[in-house]
Amino acid sequence: MKKLILIKLGGSVITDKTKEYSVREGQIKQLAEEVKAVSKAFDGKIILGHGAGSFAHVPAKKYQTKQGLINEDSVYGMAVTEDAARKLNSIVIKNFLEVGLPTFSFSPASFLISDVQVYSKSYLDPIKNALEVGILPVVYGDVIVDKTNGCTIFSTEKVLSIIARELQKDYQIRIIYCSDTDGVYDAEGITISEINSKNFEEVKKWISGSKSTDVTGGMINKVEESSKLAEETGIETVLINGNEKGNLEKAILGKEILSTRIKN
Repeated sequence: MKKLILIKLGGSVITDKTKEYSVREGQIKQLAEEVKAVSKAFDGKIILGHGAGSFAHVPAKKYQTKQGLINEDSVYGMAVTEDAARKLNSIVIKNFLEVGLPTFSFSPASFLISDVQVYSKSYLDPIKNALEVGILPVVYGDVIVDKTNGCTIFSTEKVLSIIARELQKDYQIRIIYCSDTDGVYDAEGITISEINSKNFEEVKKWISGSKSTDVTGGMINKVEESSKLAEETGIETVLINGNEKGNLEKAILGKEILSTRIKN
């Protein structure tokens, strides 16, 4: 079966989440170079995702966009939040194109819809066809249309999880999350090498949410989404430090690095 890796570049890696609309272009370029370095050695396809970082989380919190159309400012807030997410996406795309990778943006609102904040339907044929012709699709956490609430926000983890579920019949899938930590830490600050159904509840006690503005839940969202995916599909997720040069390249190739693996 063909291989497919879904990679998330965390908002804490590609932006400074303590400063509004502050991007770390040097780090984006470094990660782009690592993907390019293994593009020929890796026998498979890649879909890239990235977080909203210090961009879309700011208006999303101000307008409570995740809750839907709740007041007279909600429609405008929906548009402002989408615009902020797209601006960061454009920067990511630009840096990947500059190293010679054929990246192509797919807005979540163009292929996903929800109902009462729960995933309802997807249309992934354009992404599947893009993979087949050699495009590197790029998705991101963003506002999507909700049948009942008008709108909501799906995190990049949620978007990638949906894609993984829908494409698992066609591909052997792995997921890599690039964060600003060496995986998930225990109470002593030591990286937990593996999270599974046996230790998940214990690990949850040690995980804190994001210290910066993050409407989608920070680290606990990553772990919960990945654990549910592993339990229901067997798809494994590895959490690595994206700030450590060479980590992404090694993770794509399946080499051992300091990280947390989330398995069934």
